[in-house]
Amino acid sequence: MASVQSRPKVLLFDIGGVCVVSPFQAILDYEIQHGIPPGYINYSIRALTPNGAWHKLERGEIPNDATYFRLFKADLERADLWARFHAEKLNVSDPPPVPAIDAETLYWNMMAHSRKPDPWMYPALLKLKAHGWRLAALSNTTVFPDGHPFNEPGPEDVKGVFELFVSSAHVGMRKPNRDIYEYTLKLIRERWGQDIRAEDVVFFDDIGENLKTAKSLGIRTVRVVLGKTKDAVRELERLTGLELVGEPWVSKAKL
Repeated sequence: MASVQSRPKVLLFDIGGVCVVSPFQAILDYEIQHGIPPGYINYSIRALTPNGAWHKLERGEIPNDATYFRLFKADLERADLWARFHAEKLNVSDPPPVPAIDAETLYWNMMAHSRKPDPWMYPALLKLKAHGWRLAALSNTTVFPDGHPFNEPGPEDVKGVFELFVSSAHVGMRKPNRDIYEYTLKLIRERWGQDIRAEDVVFFDDIGENLKTAKSLGIRTVRVVLGKTKDAVRELERLTGLELVGEPWVSKAKL
């Protein structure tokens, strides 16, 4: 949890797994449905950092089209990563054949899943905004194809809560690289004052590697554990002095 010497001036949030339902759940659902060992897909994505198709998409370096899905599929079906995962995680030296992975279906399942507001964090964000707190977001994102319905914000679009939203695919940088945090701090100071120090910002994220970079810059951090966003909201209560834990949000929107 965050170490608090003073009241924060800016609250900075990741989106997936913090403000909206984690796309990791969609990955796990796909793995279970198709008999893929749980954890393999995320393992393969992380193993190819920073040059995998997923990372290039999140930096806006390649378009979100059929070529991307072909490259993403090839990354997920690499025999060397499949073998390494089995050896490291399952202690299996002779794994079965690499399964066929429908990268396009997987991707859109993840995106659909992460359009749902988190039932604990979303109402807390609305209360924070109503009380005048400075809210910013720093998220690894992708750009949807022109004309796709996901380009249209829904009635419960969490992006509308934030005064400042840094999207990796639009700025050509992604977490956990240091440059996107420095860029975010620059924008925060331009909007809310050059006197804002890194330690005046508290960053909520669900990935330890992302928090590690933030902490190295002096930003205070809070780890949001998968499925335990209510605990993160309690930490927000401690930081702000507001009562934020209420009834969980029940979505009325149709995706």
